[in-house]
Amino acid sequence: MKIFYVHHANRKIDGEPTQDDSLTKIGEKDAKNIAKTFEKLKDKYDIKAIYTSRFFRCKKTSQIINKKLNVPVYEDCRLDEFKSVVKETWAECQKRIISLLKEIVYKYNENDTVLCVTSGVNLTAFVVVAYNLQPDEFLPFPIVTSCSPIGFEISKNDFNRFCKV
Repeated sequence: MKIFYVHHANRKIDGEPTQDDSLTKIGEKDAKNIAKTFEKLKDKYDIKAIYTSRFFRCKKTSQIINKKLNVPVYEDCRLDEFKSVVKETWAECQKRIISLLKEIVYKYNENDTVLCVTSGVNLTAFVVVAYNLQPDEFLPFPIVTSCSPIGFEISKNDFNRFCKV
């Protein structure tokens, strides 16, 4: 199956960043543009659902994208940002996200596609699975731009090979 990691749209920060930050006008435009892109790809990718972090910027990005896709949207705390709710190590954060990815892979069919809207640092967990790495405290926090989609193909049969978590 295909899973697209989608970074949330550019957030508006008035003072200290919070999990309730809204989107900037440019962020909203970015989300609309990526929604149009996925809409054009409907024939190529059978998008079944969107999974999103519980944080406002991710939920809002998902809502904007879903206006073009009209699929179920699921909020899942496993897509929340690193150390945003509970104290955890970086490797534990990766394992948390990987547990959701594994659940998604086993829930959907091989030809299905799912979008995961989350924060930039969470991209590392997707890379861990795709490149058969182990969660690690020394893996970098990647910097990802507003609404950038990155696609991963993960097979049900290969998931345990990709990540032994």
